[in-house]
Amino acid sequence: MLDGSADDGALQRIAARFAPQFTMVMPSGVTVDHAGARELFGKLRGAPPGSQITIRDMEIVADYASGAVVKYREYQRDGAGNANVRRSTAVLDLAAHGKVTWRHLHETYCTE
Repeated sequence: MLDGSADDGALQRIAARFAPQFTMVMPSGVTVDHAGARELFGKLRGAPPGSQITIRDMEIVADYASGAVVKYREYQRDGAGNANVRRSTAVLDLAAHGKVTWRHLHETYCTE
């Protein structure tokens, strides 16, 4: 999706995975809500071809009947070779019918 190739259907599918009360703290400290995240992912659709995201070091911080808190390291690289690493913590909700949605995401830049 982030390589500029996603269609509107892909944007709708990813937005459906965010809880209505979704919030995200970006590495810059800016906070976005559900609508802001949709706008952000809509813009990323136009990212340079060749962009890649790799997730490593996943760990469950806490789990409970209605969801979990997870942390992981996210490696991003664009088609020009620019790279960054983020430590991320996410709060995930689990609905009674089994659908998982993202309630909150906090990302911080870090070194490897």
